Amino acid sequence: AIELNPNDADTLARMAYAVTCSGEPSRAIDLLARAMRLNPYHPDWYLWYLGDAYFHLHDYEGTVQTLLKMRDQSEAHRLLASSYAHLGRIKEAQGHAKQLLQIHPNFSIAHWRNVPPNKNSEELDVFIDGLRKAGLK
Repeated sequence: AIELNPNDADTLARMAYAVTCSGEPSRAIDLLARAMRLNPYHPDWYLWYLGDAYFHLHDYEGTVQTLLKMRDQSEAHRLLASSYAHLGRIKEAQGHAKQLLQIHPNFSIAHWRNVPPNKNSEELDVFIDGLRKAGLK
């Protein structure tokens, strides 16, 4: 798709997510930067993908700063809770865990363990560890 239309920002952003899940978050950041230049009025999911790429690089401050730019952070609470926990900012992590449970009252780590399509299970373990530190079960 990128060969056919190299300036399709949405395709670049979606490719970035796939690249992150395949273990190349640095490449994903470059793709998302390009997508955001092409579409400066990008939707929030571009930022979510960018935050996820930073998380995979263990740049939790970058993750937080990116996700806080989202206009609607309702789906960012999982990643924010885990990131804040890894930063040692447990009170903020718990706050996002609480907001997550308000939006998704049936959320469970056991279920979520099977959702992300990460190639590297160790990255998923890092995410889950942060969720546990934030108080989620």
